[in-house]
Amino acid sequence: MERNLLLRRWLDRSRLVTVAFSCFLLIPAWSQRICQTPDCLMVDSTSAARTLHLYIFVPPQTGSYRLQIFDGADETPVSEPTTFVLISPDGKEFKRWQSGNKGTFTEQEVAVNGQWGIWRLTVTGPQPPKDEKGRAMGLARNYFMVRTVGEVDLYLKPEPVVLARGIRMSGPRFGGSSVHRWTVQVPPAVHRVRFNFLRPKEEETVAVSVKLPHPKSGRQRWGGLPRGSLEFLEVTGIGIDGLWQLTLENVKGIYSIGIEQELRLFCTEKPLMPMPRPVPVTTLLDETGEGIPARLEISSVKAGTESYIVFTDSWGNGVLHLLPSLPYTITASRGFEFNRQVTAADASADRLQIRLARVLKRPAGWFCGDNHAHTVYSDGNDTPAQMAAAAQAEGLDWLTLTDHGVGPLIQQVTIAHEEAWSFNQPGRFVIIPGEEFTTPIYHANIINGTVLELPTIPLKSLIDKVLSLDQQDRPITIKLNHPRWSGTPKAADLARELDRLPLMEVWNSPEPETMHLWWDLLNKGVRVLAETSTDSHNRKTNPLGGRRTYIYLGDKPLTRENIVIALREGPSFLSRGALLLMTVNGQLPGQTVSGDNATVRIELISALPVSRIALIADGQVVHTFEVAQKKEFKAEISLPLFFRWIIASAYADPDPVPLAMTNPVFVQR
Repeated sequence: MERNLLLRRWLDRSRLVTVAFSCFLLIPAWSQRICQTPDCLMVDSTSAARTLHLYIFVPPQTGSYRLQIFDGADETPVSEPTTFVLISPDGKEFKRWQSGNKGTFTEQEVAVNGQWGIWRLTVTGPQPPKDEKGRAMGLARNYFMVRTVGEVDLYLKPEPVVLARGIRMSGPRFGGSSVHRWTVQVPPAVHRVRFNFLRPKEEETVAVSVKLPHPKSGRQRWGGLPRGSLEFLEVTGIGIDGLWQLTLENVKGIYSIGIEQELRLFCTEKPLMPMPRPVPVTTLLDETGEGIPARLEISSVKAGTESYIVFTDSWGNGVLHLLPSLPYTITASRGFEFNRQVTAADASADRLQIRLARVLKRPAGWFCGDNHAHTVYSDGNDTPAQMAAAAQAEGLDWLTLTDHGVGPLIQQVTIAHEEAWSFNQPGRFVIIPGEEFTTPIYHANIINGTVLELPTIPLKSLIDKVLSLDQQDRPITIKLNHPRWSGTPKAADLARELDRLPLMEVWNSPEPETMHLWWDLLNKGVRVLAETSTDSHNRKTNPLGGRRTYIYLGDKPLTRENIVIALREGPSFLSRGALLLMTVNGQLPGQTVSGDNATVRIELISALPVSRIALIADGQVVHTFEVAQKKEFKAEISLPLFFRWIIASAYADPDPVPLAMTNPVFVQR
């Protein structure tokens, strides 16, 4: 004990990184279990790579453990140092400390005190100094290693993403090995595993190999983009469960790793954590008993630090992988049209059935979707297949995949379309190919196609180009995205110069400024229709369909052609939690009426109490229905036709953004 204490004091004073690391490896622990990350982990000051989570599994019999961190420390002067936060299984902060001097070693003695389960170490990267205008001066970065001593497991749980927010590893910086070895825990009933990688372009670096418990049980294939961009290694087969060995050799530079199935990467060959048990689950529509896709959020008082979400498939089937002896709570949902259902479960269950009741019943002929979503092929968190499955589970009828792209180099956009195409089921669920055409001053979503134009093309010319491609058998349209967002600084000004614009995205940048911009264009005589989508980059934290556009198809089948035509013609309304139907003289939004007077009919069904519904004509409120916090409402009023267009907006005060809003009925004067 005395020798260990002296050695630790020496390490705290040491500024020689290599020597310090060597001594770090030599700390006597012959009677204790050690788990250690490879050399080495990293965080930096960018929003994409600032946070890294590591997990520690503490079995019930473990009373304490030691957490050791060799901190390469912030490489340059910083305004905020790297922060380490240890969180107990109940989600409460246990200990917080900041990065010390360069090349220091710290140790935390952790008394469990009955808090067995999954702990989390969250590392938040440094921030560089700022100039007199508050702007960051350069990039700040920290390299470090983590080690546990005691009867615990240390592991990481990569999400699918690699291009921005994936787990990033560097070649050795503290004298360690250039070979990184991980143990991958693959539970039963998993028949496909996809590893996503971002490796250096040099072919001789970061060679990847996977060793399965039963070598002949799985088939391996590489795919994705060329090296230096997103690649993936897919392993498929029956009986591939067990502990795999993932090895990355000749690690130089920086690589990122993600796993579509979010499996655990252990820093030991023989984890103490028991293999999760598969529990089949079916989600059902309560009124009929038919299987429907749904979102399942799995939580436990013993694993509150580790997020876990499952999306059941088109027929409502899925598998939960639950750790033995842990109590779980399952929260099932299907977007705002359905009630949430909470169920208790544990790994001993043979099967779970969860019934979901509809809270909003759509009138016949109405469908909804999301036209703005990103995948791992641009700056999204999830694979195209995961986003498609999530869209179904959130109760959407279609999803337009719109990864960032511009110019002729849009291979990543088309690959995303190809990977999601198997989810396309016309009449049931539709995948629409799209692209977020991305320039420094505006973003525009192309719906049902792509264009090969350079980012220098003016917005007006891009609109003309897209509309020139529009054909009856292959309709295509375009919307201006988040025109008041700071990342598209010229978009609003460019919009005011347009004489035609099919769609404008609202509720995805500061409001009511974007809605006012839309009204200004309508008053100018531009026939522009509103649309809303989530712009989701993460299916878990920003659920698809939280903002959605409803269209009326009537008796027409649900196909991508009919969806695009309805979007550009306008029989539609936008929603964040309510169904809002309006007719003017019997005509739906997008249509045109004439005459001296109009009969306006309103019908509302809402998941939330609504305070009022406003009729807005030419940008001014011409009538307000007081709804008095009801969830259902019908009304009719006669108005003189002295305006050019009219919309209806439902509000849940004090929120200034409508809960639902129709597109205009136009007036021919």
